[in-house]
Amino acid sequence: MGFPVAERRAARLSIIGQTDSKEGAVDIYSEPMLNVNDASRYLGMPTETLRRWRSDRVIHSVSSQRRGWPTLPFAAVVEAFVLRELRSVGFTRRQIVEAADGVRREFDDEFGLARPGVGYDEGLEIFLAIGGEYYRARDRQQAIKQTVRSFHECIQWVGQDPQRLKLARLGNVYLDPRFGWGQPVAEPSRVPVQAIMGLWYAGESIQSIAHEYDMSANSVDDLVRAWSQANDELVTANAA
Repeated sequence: MGFPVAERRAARLSIIGQTDSKEGAVDIYSEPMLNVNDASRYLGMPTETLRRWRSDRVIHSVSSQRRGWPTLPFAAVVEAFVLRELRSVGFTRRQIVEAADGVRREFDDEFGLARPGVGYDEGLEIFLAIGGEYYRARDRQQAIKQTVRSFHECIQWVGQDPQRLKLARLGNVYLDPRFGWGQPVAEPSRVPVQAIMGLWYAGESIQSIAHEYDMSANSVDDLVRAWSQANDELVTANAA
């Protein structure tokens, strides 16, 4: 007996407040938001790994007219985040591919990886949430709920649709397709991180940047340090 089929709707997220879309909505499944280089930097993973996942269709992507242009919709970035988390706890490349295929098959949903009902444990097993309980994907055995980790600390959903992704390694920073053209923004002010870093690279002091964007000096300093460290780690990972 299989799992109940998860209904997938063609989601278009309504914009509340600030909008970057002329039509007032962003199609998180088909409108490209990030290129591979930027996505790997934000997610903290080797660029080549993300590029391979895209080419092998482990995550979704759309075509681009020019090299370097965005090819990853927001939902694809969420997929990559989920797989990166699985990789970080020890899932092998083969298990990553099997996890992606298995979740989509069991949910009968090509974007199953981006749904709120996916979990995992330290035993390198994938679990699916059905009716408030978790079941092991490979044999449908019910799990002890307390042993299963989900992605709810970093991903926020509206219904079954991912709405925004917290980049916890950068602090209180989010990817949200409704704001900043999909680039990382610092909460609660929703200031694009690139704007903050642009002033920093231009020689502005932490205090002046904090004043410019009505942020605390500590928040700006933490962000600058985290962003710089993330860039250094990406360079090291790509050189390995």
